[in-house]
Amino acid sequence: MVKLKGITESDAVSILNSDISSELKEYFNSKFTVKEESVSFYSKNGFVRIENVVEKEFLNEVKKIIQSAVLIRKGKDERELKEKSQYEQSFLQCGYLCWDFPAVKEFVFSKRFAGIARDLMKAKHVRLWHDQALFKEPGGRMTDAHQDCSYWPINEPQFTITMWLALTDVPVEKGCLYFYPQTNRNELIEYVDIFKNPHQPEKLKNLEKVFVPLKAGDATFHSGLTFHGAGNNQTSQMRTAMTIIYIKDGVTFNSADERNKTHTSCIGLNHNDIIDTKYTPILI
Repeated sequence: MVKLKGITESDAVSILNSDISSELKEYFNSKFTVKEESVSFYSKNGFVRIENVVEKEFLNEVKKIIQSAVLIRKGKDERELKEKSQYEQSFLQCGYLCWDFPAVKEFVFSKRFAGIARDLMKAKHVRLWHDQALFKEPGGRMTDAHQDCSYWPINEPQFTITMWLALTDVPVEKGCLYFYPQTNRNELIEYVDIFKNPHQPEKLKNLEKVFVPLKAGDATFHSGLTFHGAGNNQTSQMRTAMTIIYIKDGVTFNSADERNKTHTSCIGLNHNDIIDTKYTPILI
């Protein structure tokens, strides 16, 4: 059964139907200056950790908004963890929250976060690809190593990037992300079916993975090409994280794979069309 400490369903409805504070709205549109060493590290390794993407004074409001949306989406699922599929035991996945909840949309459309993604990719403009909350329940299993772009119908995977924001502290034992550095440099994509039949890619067997624990408000940004996963949640607390995925303006739709022909973000597009739909607005 999905439970989030301190939030009831009525609380969640109230939070999601209220305007966010004017201070938070202004903060979402403030500029975050990305250090040159962060850009260099990301370019080389395919991921980077950035501190205080959301500063402490705003974190509680942000956390309540995201937790409320997850509770509304998942709160009626009364199954115990052991009753769920292997994939569902890895995390509670809630995508496209911004289109259902205006308070979440304020977060997802933030120029502050989009600006970091733009600077790391050295892009002129970035678009939204989609958002998703990724909560890992107490006792939740590991998330198998994979490349995000293997699930996305995009011809230019090197121009995709995910922000993974910790809403609470995420140490190693709680299921923080791990990355395989520099796997972004090989543009060969290998599909790992983490939903039904995960496998360990042969190319990773002799590579060292780097665990990246985060404090609440810190985030990692990683390329869609970078192999990564997460450990299991060995604690009695929910691991709470929110992601936003961005694409460089100008990337194009690849409908060659049957799995991805009907991807929500590409509704109405034909093969090789520039991705520009109602779900993929330019954010900055």
